[in-house]
Amino acid sequence: METREKFEALARILTHEIKVKKVKINGLTKVKGDIITPYLAPLLSQDNLAKLLDKINKAKLGLEELQAFDAVDVMIEKGEERGDGGVQTVNLQVSVSEKSGGRYRMNVSSDARGNDGSFNVEASQHNLFGRLESATLSYTKGTRIADGLSLLLHKPIIGARGKTSDVMLEIGKQNAASRTGGFNTSDLQTNLKYKMRLLGGLASTEVGGLWQQILGDGPVSVKVREEYGHHVKCGVRCSYERDGRDDNILPTTGNYTRISTEAAGFLGDAHHLKVDCQVQRVRRLPILGYTGSLTMRAGLLHSKSKSWITDRFFVGGPGSVRGFYEDGISRPGISRPVGGTCHWGAGLSLYRGLPFSPYIWGLGPHIRLHHFVNAGNLVSRAGEVFEKCRVSIGSGLIVKVGSVMKMEVNYAVPVRFQPGDAVNHGLQFGIGVNFM
Repeated sequence: METREKFEALARILTHEIKVKKVKINGLTKVKGDIITPYLAPLLSQDNLAKLLDKINKAKLGLEELQAFDAVDVMIEKGEERGDGGVQTVNLQVSVSEKSGGRYRMNVSSDARGNDGSFNVEASQHNLFGRLESATLSYTKGTRIADGLSLLLHKPIIGARGKTSDVMLEIGKQNAASRTGGFNTSDLQTNLKYKMRLLGGLASTEVGGLWQQILGDGPVSVKVREEYGHHVKCGVRCSYERDGRDDNILPTTGNYTRISTEAAGFLGDAHHLKVDCQVQRVRRLPILGYTGSLTMRAGLLHSKSKSWITDRFFVGGPGSVRGFYEDGISRPGISRPVGGTCHWGAGLSLYRGLPFSPYIWGLGPHIRLHHFVNAGNLVSRAGEVFEKCRVSIGSGLIVKVGSVMKMEVNYAVPVRFQPGDAVNHGLQFGIGVNFM
């Protein structure tokens, strides 16, 4: 009976009518008040304690997402006197601790698009003018990017209901190497990007210009050597990404959707429309604790003139159709891949935890048994996209490395391939984020 009375008393307190008289903010030094006002304004209109606590929690989460504060605390204080009609007045004390403006970071990461690793050094200055503006200077050196230097200017847009979008300007210079194509690129580019949340996902629109030089001094195919020299591209890119998975590395349930388009041809010698998309469905299966993942990819490049090799699609490798070397799905008679204008891929993966949990330096709980079936194709004419498809099967192990990446060691067996393909029958190692 006492427990019931306690719950009834708590319910009366939470539903008792109150009025928020004032909100006092402590700790602001450089951040402008109009940045946090949209998050705190809804607190003034709450009429009972339960609603007020819910709005306080949402406001605190919103302020923490701005990444401008080390700590955000909200204290409710009882008012000195009751208002009209016996309504209890309360005051709110909001205390914030701003983060330091300068930050430095070094990290080793994996490129989500492929089997690449990189070392990054960043120096950033945040909250330049009091409205969360930031500037980041970064240097990258890795397996694909030989060296790169970029400057990123970022400004979040704060609306009446909090953060609504982001505006970014990036200027960069990088030198990259194609391990499979045998050529190098030197890029100077600038991009202006606008990002916003849309339909539960993230949409972005980007306007950019690229001055690229394709060069090399090793043995390459004539088709690649014909593209040596300087190229200029100006275009607009739009993308949409929605991730409803419970984990982006080893999910057990949820859906993922990504679609990107690029229209180039305003200036320069690149004139094309490019579309690329990926869909993934992940579900738990009532079979020995397995999780099933079905991933599908497709892309099309339509060009009014000859397309650049750096704009074309490449298929094959541990992150794509397993059982082939990186970019190993090629056309007969061509020693090195030159890419294609139309591709598709599909992968069905089944994975589960080990039937035992060895310590293995603490990695035992993060290891999964893995079985897969992959299929895909790469062509230069859309009408041939389902002809002479490649298929592979295999099994192996997946190791989750924190929330950063995963590693795969699989024994792959290509069961259908074509002359000219670089087939990898046997053990195959992959590291990255985005696998099929």
